[in-house]
Amino acid sequence: MSETSGRTQAALAVMLGAALIGLAPILVRVSELGPQATNLWRFLFALPILALLAARAPKPSRAQVGWLALAGGLFGFELSLWAAALFLTTIANATLLSNMTPVCAALFGWLLFKERLANAAIWGGLTALAGAVALAFGRAQTGAGPASPEAGWLGDGLGLVAALGYAGYLLIVRSLGTGVSVWAVMFWASLSAAVYALGASLVMGEALLPQTLAGWGVLLALGLVTQLGGQGLIAYGVGRLPIVVSTILLWMQPLAAAVLSWMLFGEALGPLALAGAALILAGVFVVQRARS
Repeated sequence: MSETSGRTQAALAVMLGAALIGLAPILVRVSELGPQATNLWRFLFALPILALLAARAPKPSRAQVGWLALAGGLFGFELSLWAAALFLTTIANATLLSNMTPVCAALFGWLLFKERLANAAIWGGLTALAGAVALAFGRAQTGAGPASPEAGWLGDGLGLVAALGYAGYLLIVRSLGTGVSVWAVMFWASLSAAVYALGASLVMGEALLPQTLAGWGVLLALGLVTQLGGQGLIAYGVGRLPIVVSTILLWMQPLAAAVLSWMLFGEALGPLALAGAALILAGVFVVQRARS
């Protein structure tokens, strides 16, 4: 396979994976279970297949497994806040705000690892933050979302904090480098995240079993189509593309979620929210390009 065709295949994989993950907030919103229990089944359905794939890859060391377990806990924390935000604010807001991970990762890199921040990264981060504020005010202006305007502010905040959890997850995975296979990362992180989701479900008093076949179908689709299929395609493609290119292609996730939420739940973005979304995407792009 030529380098050009290989990159084309990788780009298509990232785009399809991101689009599949864009289905996740829709499935969480229509699930018969609460957000934490829904997350639990998202991991449980994917774990057996991930275990088989991870078994064929080189086994990580005990220390690496410990780091992956911590990363999975942060991943579970991120999805927990994001899923809760879906029931308080619009799907577009929760998804876009939680996708500000590169900005949070740059901040962590500066604070924890003393990484130098280029001027472009600083301006990109400020642009994304300005977009987040505009997006939140745009949502409040239109009154869109499944809850009251006051609860919507809380949902926006949860979505933004969720980006911090995922940034921590990515920093740990990045620090492990190529010494751990993609499937080992996905298995151990998903296992740890499942434990987190189970604990969160019990604390929140959520039912753990759906009552209908349709309810089980939603959970199965979430686990196999979005978690396994979407994340797997992204993991395959991102490793074969320049980081700036993969960042742009991953925009398919929030864009697909926004379009679907508008079509299914009438959560249209007003002019201010659209401007905020554009600023977030532009800021994230600038930060990624500066850090690459």
